[in-house]
Amino acid sequence: MASKKHAGDFMEEFICSVCLEPLNFPVTLLCGHNFCKSCIDRVWGSGKQPSCPECREECTDRKYAVNRQLGNVVKRVKIECQDEEGPNSCEEDQLCTEHKIRLELFCKEDGILVCSLCVPEHHGHTFLTMQKALDMYKDKLTTPLSHQQSSLKHLKEIKCQQEIKISEITTHARSLQLHITSEFAKLHHFLQEKEENLVQQLKEEETGILKEMEENLRKIKEDINAVQESVSNIYLQLQQQDALTFLKLFYPGPLQSDFPGNKMSEIKSFTLRLTEDQKKSDVPNVVAGEMSLGVYKGPLQYSVWKEMNSILNPGITNLVLDNNTAHPNLILSEDLTSIKHANKRQEVPDYPERFSSCFCVLGSEGFMSGRHYWEVEVENKTDWRVGVTRESINRKGYIIMSPENGYWCLCYGKNVYEVRDTTTKHLRLREKPQRIGTYLDCEGGQVSFYNADNMSHLYTFTGTFTERLYPLFNPCRGDGGKNAEPLKLFHLKL
Repeated sequence: MASKKHAGDFMEEFICSVCLEPLNFPVTLLCGHNFCKSCIDRVWGSGKQPSCPECREECTDRKYAVNRQLGNVVKRVKIECQDEEGPNSCEEDQLCTEHKIRLELFCKEDGILVCSLCVPEHHGHTFLTMQKALDMYKDKLTTPLSHQQSSLKHLKEIKCQQEIKISEITTHARSLQLHITSEFAKLHHFLQEKEENLVQQLKEEETGILKEMEENLRKIKEDINAVQESVSNIYLQLQQQDALTFLKLFYPGPLQSDFPGNKMSEIKSFTLRLTEDQKKSDVPNVVAGEMSLGVYKGPLQYSVWKEMNSILNPGITNLVLDNNTAHPNLILSEDLTSIKHANKRQEVPDYPERFSSCFCVLGSEGFMSGRHYWEVEVENKTDWRVGVTRESINRKGYIIMSPENGYWCLCYGKNVYEVRDTTTKHLRLREKPQRIGTYLDCEGGQVSFYNADNMSHLYTFTGTFTERLYPLFNPCRGDGGKNAEPLKLFHLKL
């Protein structure tokens, strides 16, 4: 049997959240919460949209199920509580401790239950019946309950939104991982194929040289065998003990009459062969092949890097500037790859595409698809703007360079790097870039900026591009010579 404290705590699990009393004829809603049948009928009979008083889930069908099993459990718990507290404990709790009569009133000022004999002790206080006091405090709890239920609903919505964002980040991360793997796989394949081709070329060259040298070695071995045979024959003759026979081999004269004719011809042939073999073995030839050292042990990494440009996507786009868009105070180089501010306004045609207020100029080529990357040198400049812009932007009068107006730009001035996105943001860079890289992905809706010296990322804009985009450059005012250096488009020469 549970202790009195345990039984009381257990009983709290079966309290109706409407009447705050033990469940009487409990019913279960579709959301799983339990209430007294009379309480839920009274709440739903108010004419408002029926919902669960606890979680506020709407119950348009007004459906609930009688939970007889729960009702039986509540009854058993009540009995256990009464058994442990004794037959008169409940009645004693309802009696005034001083006057030993039933507590019937509630003192509003003191917030306590009193009996009728306690009233004179609470002079000038307001008294309510227990039912009215119960209704009053229940009404006071209704507002915070509604507020808490509203907060709970809002928190659940925020939780759902956060879970969606977590799922989106996870999905995006997996997508970016696949992109990285794919991009490096192309480089790995190129390098592996280049390595295999170069190794195969080396093997073929080695095979060709060795074939010639091995053929020469075979001939040398044949000559050695022939000479060794001659040496053996000479040793054989040197071993001849009879002087007359030995001398007749070299001095045929009158001595020849003592030899048969056929034997004499053999001796002449042997002497002649010795002489010829000696001539052949006088100067042996050695084939000295050489590997193409410069091909296989030159600047391999650099040469492969130059070849790799053919597979880079995007590679560096070598841009030129469009003179017809340049502000009249801008001076372009003859090759249209650099631009600087001039103090004097130039006499130029006022084309519709020419900037009239901002010191800007566009690249000659616009992009509607694909991925593109270019770089511009900003060394020794104190003020500049670079980025991309829509073809349809306003080029006359004052311009705010923001995505809303069709500009996605990185700005520098007064030692501050700045972008105007949904809000103006200042970027904190560890080092000052000497060259700025701009990356444009038309289909992906991305404009990113990099410190081209080490390819560290500076900032990325995202959006949806529906028209042609042009590279934009603004060298800004010369500032009395402090900002006189031009902006220079970097051209990669391979």
